[in-house]
Amino acid sequence: MSLGQVDILSMARAVQADECRKSFFYFVKTFWAVIIPETPVFNWHIPYLCEELQELSGYIVRREKKPYDIVINIPPGSTKSTIVTIMWHAWLWTQDARLRIISNSYSGDLSLEHASKSKDIITSDLYRTLFPEVVIRHDKSGKGSYENIKGGARYSTSTGGTITGKHAHVIINDDPVNPKQAESPAMRLQANDHTKTLSSRKVDKKNTPMVTIMQRLHDDDVTGYLLKKKKDKIRHICLPAEVSDRVNPPELKKRYIDGLLDPVRIDREVIDEAKVDLGSRGYAGQYEQAPSVEGGNIVKASWFGHIPMSQFLAVRGGAPIHFFLDTAYDEKKAKTDNDPSGILAACRIQNNLYLFHAQKVWKEFPELMRFIPDYVRAHGYDSRSTIRIEPKANGITVIQAVKKYTRLNVTRTPAPTDSKEVRLHGVSPKIECGRVILVEGDWNEEFTDEVSQFPAKTHDEYVDILVYAINYLLDDSYVELSEEDEDNILSALGG
Repeated sequence: MSLGQVDILSMARAVQADECRKSFFYFVKTFWAVIIPETPVFNWHIPYLCEELQELSGYIVRREKKPYDIVINIPPGSTKSTIVTIMWHAWLWTQDARLRIISNSYSGDLSLEHASKSKDIITSDLYRTLFPEVVIRHDKSGKGSYENIKGGARYSTSTGGTITGKHAHVIINDDPVNPKQAESPAMRLQANDHTKTLSSRKVDKKNTPMVTIMQRLHDDDVTGYLLKKKKDKIRHICLPAEVSDRVNPPELKKRYIDGLLDPVRIDREVIDEAKVDLGSRGYAGQYEQAPSVEGGNIVKASWFGHIPMSQFLAVRGGAPIHFFLDTAYDEKKAKTDNDPSGILAACRIQNNLYLFHAQKVWKEFPELMRFIPDYVRAHGYDSRSTIRIEPKANGITVIQAVKKYTRLNVTRTPAPTDSKEVRLHGVSPKIECGRVILVEGDWNEEFTDEVSQFPAKTHDEYVDILVYAINYLLDDSYVELSEEDEDNILSALGG
């Protein structure tokens, strides 16, 4: 090779290195083959995510106040981890090799795999040729945690793990909880708490951003937690597999092709297969980015019948109203800090259950005791009515107090032995066949939304009291006579 050829090659490498530094997406295209053997498909969302990360990177490198954290919701198989968790780190070191990065995932093995692939890029011949100043220290060159000679570092952890003593300029939270874990309240809480811990591992709280990337798996998953806590300080990017109102920012809808995010890798055939493999709930969370199913999970909103108030009053006759109460209070907490109490007014007419009214209230014990008599009397309580309360710890206290201080007919519902999911499944056929009818009112939407989205919703008081009402009033052994029925029986008996 002649001297001139060497100069040309050096110039070409310098240009390539410069282009990589200037464009994260160019860097991704350049280093794709280093870690992925398959031919790339650079759908529009890939350069879009690269641009978003590059925009945020400018604040990190300049040590300026960050404008926001980023939350990205996107389907599996969208190159999300490759872009965000693997390649972004390697590119950031081309901007400033002193940067320290913490990456997290739901499992230690996955976190190690991400960090190892980043290291494969950094130690590749191409990277070392283009960026010779970035060299990993031999004495600190682990698979998941390593440092370079400029002081930069990569630290890996997993949900529930420790990251004691480490602080970073960038925190990447990639799939902090998986679909199976998201079904467990304890695992969701652990993921949310771990995310909170990660936020304390910042070199500079004003400058260090957290980038969270995951599918939506529950109303209270990490995305839900962050949006509720820091909504105004979050750049929320939501890219469901099929175009919908959940696309965010909304202007990205126009980039969908034939209604699809990625018509090559996530086409209609892939989507149909995912719907079969994952089921409606799984597909809704992982592909639609909706932590519940449109129209319902165990119970669909369309299964409930509806009747105007005037028509209900016309057909009710003398059917008594019964009340079902799920209590929740904590005398040591303010009313906005604990779960609400739910109450339902219902009656049986022929073989159907009519839900007259439902409401949730956040009240401490003294307020709740004043509320119950007022509510039941305002919603049709008479001498044949009962107030039925689940005998959990606070429910027992309420039952005892109502019996002691009022003349209301109060009793306890049978203590449940099965999970809420099992109990709702058990009564769902009665709802599906149209035997549960809602008297039209402004409470209907909240009620049907919570019941139909269970178990993905945060609260489920309406689920409990609906199951109580169906089990009591639509039980096959249930017999309740109207005043007219009683008169007819007495007449037939000569009374």
